Amino acid sequence: MKHLLTIDELRTLGRPIGKVADDKLTAYITEAEQLHIKPILGDELFIALLNEQDKADEEKDKDKTMLLDGGSYVATDDCGDETIHSFMGLKVAISYFVYAQNLMVGDVESTRYGSVVKSGDYSDRLSSKERSDAYNNTLEVANNYLKECVAYCKEKGLIKKAGKPKASIGGFTIRRIG
Repeated sequence: MKHLLTIDELRTLGRPIGKVADDKLTAYITEAEQLHIKPILGDELFIALLNEQDKADEEKDKDKTMLLDGGSYVATDDCGDETIHSFMGLKVAISYFVYAQNLMVGDVESTRYGSVVKSGDYSDRLSSKERSDAYNNTLEVANNYLKECVAYCKEKGLIKKAGKPKASIGGFTIRRIG
């Protein structure tokens, strides 16, 4: 399966992620792309971005490449005034979503006997409050980077409107009837 972000890019673009197995990182990248990125950008643009990486440098669409890598662009407001905007890019946003996921599940190892929590003589687990605070802060950074990418997409005409921030993954809604 192709991804917008490679594991090597993940290790250099976001916060340091430590010694996490590549197969775990690949799973986190898949979740981030499918739950946070694709619903916002839409299937058409998401697939176009995946295909963009296979093209030779001279054939690449500069708007899509900038969306992935970040950069600066000139935006025009309703009054015709031009302003310069800078953004980090979709790869950085994905790397922060992955980092947040790793924070939430970080020291849980899956074994043939089930899931176990890392514990040893020289390691202390994060409390659930510390873990939750770190996760929420990192998720806020990731969402802000994604909002910058969406603003760029709208300015360049890559998307007309943003979709849902997350795919529905269950739960229930309480509504008042009557």
